[in-house]
This record gives sequence, C-alpha cells and structure tokens, in this order.
Amino acid sequence: MQYENERGQVAYFMRRLYRQGLTTTSGGNISCLIPEGIMAITASQWDKCEIQADGVGLVSLEDGHSLTPELKLSIETEMHLEIYRNRPDVKAIVHAHPVTATAFCAMDEAIDTHLTAEAYALLGEPIWIPYALMGTSQLAHNVSSCMKAPCVCGLMENHGVLALGATLLAAFDRLELLEAAARQTVITSQMNSLHQLTKEQLQELDSFVGR
Repeated sequence: MQYENERGQVAYFMRRLYRQGLTTTSGGNISCLIPEGIMAITASQWDKCEIQADGVGLVSLEDGHSLTPELKLSIETEMHLEIYRNRPDVKAIVHAHPVTATAFCAMDEAIDTHLTAEAYALLGEPIWIPYALMGTSQLAHNVSSCMKAPCVCGLMENHGVLALGATLLAAFDRLELLEAAARQTVITSQMNSLHQLTKEQLQELDSFVGR
C-alpha cells in the first residue's frame, strides 16, 4: 500500500480520538502532509473506532486530485488543503466535535486558556471562525482566512473545533488540551474564586514558547 505508514498514523490518531470521547463514529477528520506534496486524510463513511490505513485517502496538495479514487474523501478535504497551502508550518490537522469545546462554538463565550500554563503555552488564544455550511468552499475560505500564524486552534461557529501542528501528535495533543481547557472554563465559571495567569506570566509564556 502506498504511504502505508503515514496513512496508518492518521488512522491510529483517529481511533485514539474516538476512544478518548473526542469525536463520534462518523464525525471529525484528521490529515497529515507527506513531503512529496501529498495529503493523507481520513475518508468519509468509515467507522472512526475501527478505521485502518486503507480508510485513509491520498490527495495531491497542488490540485486536490484524489490519488485513491476507490475511497470517498472527507467532505472537509478542501478545508484541510487550504490550511496547508496557506500555512507551511502546519503538517497535521485534527478536526472534531468534542462535547464541551464544541458547546463553546454555540455560545458567545470564549474558552479560557489563561487558567493553566500548559493551556496557554500550547494553545495560545483560540480563534473564532464564522459559520459556513460544512464541506463548502466558503467554510474552507473562512477557516484558512482566520487560522493565520501563530494561531494553532480554532472554534468553528456552530460546528466543531480545529487543531494544527507540526506533527500528528502535536495537533492531537492540542485538540485534547482544548477540550480540557473548555471543561476547566465551565468548572471555574461555577466557582466564586477565579485565579488566572497574570499579564506578566502570559508574556513570560509567550517568550518561553517563542510566540
């Protein structure tokens, strides 16, 4: 199988995403960029709990041509392609619908990443992405227009969340951490004592991660 290792890794992280309760059987998509100018992306209509390498499609980054015509590509293929074309620093993308973080996509409230050093260091400030119908060129445009460097995660209005990384592990880690930060935001909002990182501490973290 062509690029079996890369396709296997994409499938592995999708199974892991499902096991962690961060997506549903049919929801979400994961991709990575292969040096030869090819994107590996989870195909549509595959059980995310069971997906293997043969359920991951290959697409030309240059023209979006499918190199695996036997597979039905994810409806968000164009969105992934547009991010890679506009962000040379990004090599992997995880898009999913974790319950708590996605709830913030339907509210006028932000996920607070100022509660822990880990969240702010790895996530920065999540970007808000205006709504567009799933699988459309308009959604791809909205996402690629908003996800400018150094942004690494975004909230897609009334849709789901997105995390970017230099590796599949980095992108997965950020999506998992975004869900954790969303839960922390909900928990602390119910308490009478909120202790966020200070402006000076945030600036120190920016310097620490080179942002």
